[in-house]
Amino acid sequence: MRVLVCNDLHLKPAASDYDIDAMSTPDGVDAVFIAGDLTHRNGIEDTTLARQFINQFDVDVLYVPGNHDPDPMPKRVVDGFEHATASHNVVYESESCPVVGWGCERRSLDRVLDQAAFPTLDPRTAPRGERRYQADQIANAIESALLDIVTGQATTDDIGANLGIADDNIPAFHQSVRTVQETYDHLSDLVGDRSNVVLVSHLSPFNTSFDRHHSKGTRKEDREGFHTGSIALKLIIRTHDIYATISGHSHAFGYDTGADKTNVPHMLNLSYRGLGIVDIDPADGIFSFTDVGGSTP
Repeated sequence: MRVLVCNDLHLKPAASDYDIDAMSTPDGVDAVFIAGDLTHRNGIEDTTLARQFINQFDVDVLYVPGNHDPDPMPKRVVDGFEHATASHNVVYESESCPVVGWGCERRSLDRVLDQAAFPTLDPRTAPRGERRYQADQIANAIESALLDIVTGQATTDDIGANLGIADDNIPAFHQSVRTVQETYDHLSDLVGDRSNVVLVSHLSPFNTSFDRHHSKGTRKEDREGFHTGSIALKLIIRTHDIYATISGHSHAFGYDTGADKTNVPHMLNLSYRGLGIVDIDPADGIFSFTDVGGSTP
């Protein structure tokens, strides 16, 4: 399967730095995957602009909502198009592999597990030059702990103690874990027992090289070292037969792979205004990508 992937284009009705009329289906492309934030807002003019964009294609278009164009905007965008699907919580059965879409339902995305609320999970407690390393170590610990939760190897109290969560923070920590578990269960139901699944998500998987969000906030907050991807999504990748994830949101280019010899799972983010052609064929172990200009990132 060869797909055109678009993410975080943030199209604006008043902008003039792109030409939608010049967009067309590249030769050999079987489908178009939109991994959220096609437009910068979800107003009437933005919907019209998104429809103009999708109308350029003559192959199947799977539109996963982002936080700037949250569900149900894609439903309004694809209304009346036979070739386009609003793909939040939708499974698309292609000939090569099943594709699962999962996007955003609101513009404001609260941190599911706000590390800044728990001193032992806050990398800013380390000296400034060591904070990014500390953030990576904490992310590893969080991922491992939550994996034990969803696989039934530990209780929330167990991992709270292991992570050093203070007694007065336990209620908030338990609520965060419950939210991760609920999202994980939802994604698990979507993926089911399918094999070689491709997940198209606006949010990137947690604890990857590209899930540190582009918006750094104030100097006081200083959160640029934090991993901000979806923990539940990362856990699904580790517990289900996921061949690849295609995501956006962070505006950071990145390609991570699994630790085994086949590099599965493949995890790709094409960055801000990402536009690329991706070849996917699990049967032959193929996952490759180029930008629309033809150069390999």
